[in-house]
Amino acid sequence: SEPVAVDIWGTEASHDQRWFPDLLGKLNCVFGSNYETWMSEDGFRQEYLSGTFEDCCERWFPQLGTDCPAGTRAANPEAEDEPWMASPYSAQNYYFPDFGVDSCGFGRDYPAYMGINGYEKSYLFTVGSECCDRYFPDEGNCPFENTVQLDYFWTTYEDNNDNLVDMPIRYNHTFYPDLNANNCVNGTDNPKWMEQDDEFKRLYLFKNHAGCCTRWFPSDVDGCLNNVVQGVYSVEPCPLNRPECHNVPIITNVWTMWYPDIDGYRCKNDGQIPD
Repeated sequence: SEPVAVDIWGTEASHDQRWFPDLLGKLNCVFGSNYETWMSEDGFRQEYLSGTFEDCCERWFPQLGTDCPAGTRAANPEAEDEPWMASPYSAQNYYFPDFGVDSCGFGRDYPAYMGINGYEKSYLFTVGSECCDRYFPDEGNCPFENTVQLDYFWTTYEDNNDNLVDMPIRYNHTFYPDLNANNCVNGTDNPKWMEQDDEFKRLYLFKNHAGCCTRWFPSDVDGCLNNVVQGVYSVEPCPLNRPECHNVPIITNVWTMWYPDIDGYRCKNDGQIPD
C-alpha cells in the first residue's frame, strides 16, 4: 500500500476522524482527520463533517452513485509542513503534474508551491490516475514514475546546475520545410505565404527541428534531423530563458556579402555584386 505521512502536524493532531468532501482534489468523500481546520469550526462542522460516508455522499456527491466514497485519503492540507514536522522525515509520496514532461510524477520532489496555500488540493494526489485524468487525460505514459522515494526530496535535484551558474541557453529557433531540399531550414527566410494566416503558420512553421521533420519528412526523419539547412534570420532570436536579451534586427551590408562569379568559378566579396 502507499505510504502515509505521519499525522503529527497541526490539523490532524487536534481533529477526530470524520467523513468530509475533498472539493478540489478527489472531488469525492474521504475519511480521515486531515481536513482543513475551518471545516470543524462553528457554522461549518455540521455541513462538512459526517459520521458516515452515506451522509457525506448524499450531501456532496450524489451524482457519483456507488463511486462515492473514495478509497484513499486526501492530500494533507499542510503538505508543506511534512518535511519539517514528520519524524525522521515525511513518509508521504504524492503524484503531481510534471509540466516539463507532460505527465505525472511521483515522490517527495514536487515543486514547493504545490504543497502550500491550499495548492495541495489541486496539485497533489494519492492516486496516479486522478492526477493523470486531471492534467494529462490524453497522455498514454501517465504517470511516468511510480517508485516510492525514500530519501530526501532534494536528492532528485543534486545533479542540477548550481543556482549561481548560468542556466543552459534555450534557443528560440524557427524551422520550415524546404520541399526542394527535402529537408527543414533553420531561419526566418521562409516564403511569406507560409505565414499569411494562423492555419499556414501551424502547418509550416515550427519551433523545433524534430516537429518539422516529423510532419513533413516522415519517411526519413533521421536523415532530416542530421542534415538541417541553415537559413537566415531577419532578427537575431533571443534565447527563451534570457529575459534581458532584446531582439536585434540583423542589418546586413549587401555590398560585403559573398556572391558567385560564374565566369571565374569562384566566390567574391569585393562589393561589385552584379545588378
